[in-house]
Amino acid sequence: MDFRRIEVIFLIVFFSLDIFLFLSFRNSQQLVSSTSTNISTVTEMRKRNISFGTLDTKGGNAYYLGSQPDDSLAQNVNKLRNQEVQYDEENHKITSSLNSSISVTTSDRQKVMDKFIKKESNVLFGKDYKYAPQLSTSSQMVYVGTGPLGEVYDKTNQLTFTIESGRVVSYTQTHVRSMIILHERQAIKSEKDVITNLYANSEIPNNSKISYANLAYTKLLVAKDSTIYIPVWFVTIKNKDSKVSSIKKVNAFTGNIIKNSTNGDSNYNAQ
Repeated sequence: MDFRRIEVIFLIVFFSLDIFLFLSFRNSQQLVSSTSTNISTVTEMRKRNISFGTLDTKGGNAYYLGSQPDDSLAQNVNKLRNQEVQYDEENHKITSSLNSSISVTTSDRQKVMDKFIKKESNVLFGKDYKYAPQLSTSSQMVYVGTGPLGEVYDKTNQLTFTIESGRVVSYTQTHVRSMIILHERQAIKSEKDVITNLYANSEIPNNSKISYANLAYTKLLVAKDSTIYIPVWFVTIKNKDSKVSSIKKVNAFTGNIIKNSTNGDSNYNAQ
């Protein structure tokens, strides 16, 4: 038996184990420190009249996702009825004006439009979308793409209805048929980590309310005709005095705050 070889193997195993234990210990120390800091930050936020519900401390996992150019709308546009439809080949987008507008109220509009999109002659692939109140306004109803891997808060996979004088008059639509996983799953920041980090960076003003904190995928970049998506926390903050809301976006992998470019595009480089 080659005892020298066995000895080397055991040395490698024990060395690796020492490194693992050291890293585990260091991470546990960092976790304790981070938890303590978060608790004190939450207390401080409440003292400054910042309202929010129970913050989830579970981080979970997510992926880098990808999609290829999708012509599914173009291939099925002839199924639509009672509307004037235009298709933008460059952006793979439908723009539709309804022949008969749809009456809605603030209280019933989701129920009415949820029913409308289920019919294929009204909207293509309606089952692939979910209403997103966080992204909607009094004049627009936004539906986002959804699937087994999560929701997509991005204009590449979105259905947006326009409301004028209490009536839905038109919509635009983009669609991604399927997403593919580009990399094994990675740990993401928890809701609590994200909220406390936003506050620490002066992104949450006093006397405000956190209305929504949702995790969804959004476009990172386009490379060789493929779109890459990354998980992002979308946090809606409403000023209690002005009643004006703003959405803060945070990279769910790194916790870095995402700033919009000057043209309003949400594309960014992951940090």
